[in-house]
Amino acid sequence: MTGRLHVVLLAGGTGTRFWPLSRASRPKQMLRLFGTRSLLQATWDRARLLVPVAPRDLAGAIRRQLPALRADRVVLEPSARGTAAAVGLACRAVEAAEPSAVVAILPTDHVVRDPEAFVGTVRRAARASVPDVLVGLGVKPDHPATGFGYLEIGAPAHGARAARVRRFVEKPKPSAARRFVRSRRHLWNAGVVVGRASTILDELRRHAPRIHRGVTADRAAAWKAMPRASFDRAVLERTDRLAVVPLDAGWADVGSWDAAAAHAVSRGAGPAPIALASPGSAVFGDGRVVVLVGVPDVVVVDTPDAVLVVARSAAERVREIVAKVARVRPEVVR
Repeated sequence: MTGRLHVVLLAGGTGTRFWPLSRASRPKQMLRLFGTRSLLQATWDRARLLVPVAPRDLAGAIRRQLPALRADRVVLEPSARGTAAAVGLACRAVEAAEPSAVVAILPTDHVVRDPEAFVGTVRRAARASVPDVLVGLGVKPDHPATGFGYLEIGAPAHGARAARVRRFVEKPKPSAARRFVRSRRHLWNAGVVVGRASTILDELRRHAPRIHRGVTADRAAAWKAMPRASFDRAVLERTDRLAVVPLDAGWADVGSWDAAAAHAVSRGAGPAPIALASPGSAVFGDGRVVVLVGVPDVVVVDTPDAVLVVARSAAERVREIVAKVARVRPEVVR
């Protein structure tokens, strides 16, 4: 690693999966789900040099949650175009300030129980990154999750600091996920990527040229013409420059109310309901007393203007409900 390490926090979002607690103006990472600090603030606590990326509409909310953040460290997207565009825009800003800079791309909606171990792993990834290699963080799977990406481990690389990734598989079918867990050669993709800003931009140019043009052309038309794409789909699934280091820091991707409930139940976090014969259920909200009797494996989200009751097995369908609610009561979604 020749340049300084810069940390990029991806702080956008639409607020659909965690409705009604999250809204378009307050996406998931701004929620205090498991304590007094939001997911964004907890990520800030793990980071040092910061260049967060966010939609313009969220700039004020981010500054309120992170008052120590310098205004010139916030990179604003003209409009939402997915994480590939957000990563590219941030890397362009970092490279302009320091051409040899190494960046660590951090999602702001994850939970990490051991911040020190996490920071140590990011530093190891930074040491393993060389000008033509991107390094991801991989978590040993403990169940065949179908909502995560999987990194298939290849031969050791860079003095055994990292292993080459032979293949990236995004959200596999259940049969494939079970096979991956048994193989012991697959890790969950933790969503963290470390590498030179210039390398990331080069990979966008190679694999997603329209997105590369959109983030480098300085033209509104080029930005609007970009396809919406995640960084995983646009780059990680296609690149041959990806390596991985293992992460053991109590990582969890809180991607749905089901995942939030699992974390809250296992940790005893979040508001505790009065419950009888309701194992596996969790309540999120404040103010009112919520009583559960004989309703196992549900999530109750209580807010002043909306209440959600959803079976944990159906948590991924909350986005469908948000779309319907937006048509009849748009003020409850904004």
